[in-house]
Amino acid sequence: MRSEVPSKGLEWTNLILGAGLAFAAITFAGLPAAAWNAGVVGALIVCGSAVALYRYGDWAEWSNLILGCWAVAAPFALGFGSAQGPMWTHVLIGLCVAVFATLQLMASRRAQAHSSTN
Repeated sequence: MRSEVPSKGLEWTNLILGAGLAFAAITFAGLPAAAWNAGVVGALIVCGSAVALYRYGDWAEWSNLILGCWAVAAPFALGFGSAQGPMWTHVLIGLCVAVFATLQLMASRRAQAHSSTN
């Protein structure tokens, strides 16, 4: 495990996106599945990003990638896909988190490959 984050900006962005999803749970009070999912998934994204900022490890990015993909699928799996606000919030934030986690993983792989050739 390395302590250097490939891009702290992307990690902070995922932390903020996770917090946004967690706080959005308040507005989904009429849909308990959406509210619980947003709160729990958002909090887990925040935790993963905060840990990665403190001590980077690929596992944190993999967890954010999985959580982002789950956020995209959750409206349809949990039955709130017809509620436009919660559905789009989950899908857009989930896509962003997954893309940023993928970029972090790719940067980490490049850095590992570069350091092993030197």
